[in-house]
Amino acid sequence: MSRSCYPDFVRGVLIISRDWQSRALLRAQLIEEGCDVRALTSPAAASKLLARPPAQSPRSEAESHKTKTSGGFLAVLVLADISLISDRVEIDELKSLARKLPAGAALWAIASHDSTDKERLAILKGPRLENVLFRPIDAGKLVEQIRRRVQGAGN
Repeated sequence: MSRSCYPDFVRGVLIISRDWQSRALLRAQLIEEGCDVRALTSPAAASKLLARPPAQSPRSEAESHKTKTSGGFLAVLVLADISLISDRVEIDELKSLARKLPAGAALWAIASHDSTDKERLAILKGPRLENVLFRPIDAGKLVEQIRRRVQGAGN
């Protein structure tokens, strides 16, 4: 039985986080689970990626690497770490990105319990903000939640 999150190589999880260590760890764990993942540092970079038309699905495993690096990406889940977002402009960019997500896609936010993150969450509140995860987060449980959510989006 395949554990692939989403097998067509152009849909998957988009991670937005300024913390390179968390971003790299989560990306690596999701790849191990068979998820197609993009990991970027800012909402602006994510918007640029999502604005490009998606590449066609690869015809073979050998073509998958080339496909993953060219063309756009259809995020079925955007996971954004809002604690390190530096200003209101970036929060507004993230909210705009969430509004442009395709039907069935969602935004999950990772936040702390401080008042700044609570203000950011109030700005992001909307139909695409499906889940808010507060620190501390168990990475293994998070990967499993993401995998289940992404697989559910494919049905």
